[in-house]
Amino acid sequence: MTGRAKVRIKLTSELDGEQQKHAFIGEWFRKDRTVYVRYDESDENGQVRTVVRWREGELSVKRHGDVESDQSFAAGARRLGHYASTHIRFQLETDTTLLWMQCGDMAQAEPADEPLAPTLPMLLEWHYRLWVDEQPSG
Repeated sequence: MTGRAKVRIKLTSELDGEQQKHAFIGEWFRKDRTVYVRYDESDENGQVRTVVRWREGELSVKRHGDVESDQSFAAGARRLGHYASTHIRFQLETDTTLLWMQCGDMAQAEPADEPLAPTLPMLLEWHYRLWVDEQPSG
């Protein structure tokens, strides 16, 4: 498999038992031991390009466009981030309790000694608590 592919992205999020599902067309690619998924979102708030990056047990989600945000996740760790739009700006903090990735038939929950050789399909799952301006958000 090459290091780049057009992909269908299924995003499911859950908050307080309520699920939201979204589907996107995007691009999956890798550089060395890092995997990226890039896709565009558009809604009533404008257009945003989202880049998801996975590397050795760390995940980051960055959005650029009418909304700017940066969040990072690592199991057992708290990480700072931010969110900004033309109307509002605030600090984010994530406390990640689960971060798991599977590529093809390979699962990796911990950093590996061997180089990451990802293949499709790719599945990412993460659970976290979110703070917005130092207040618990859900």
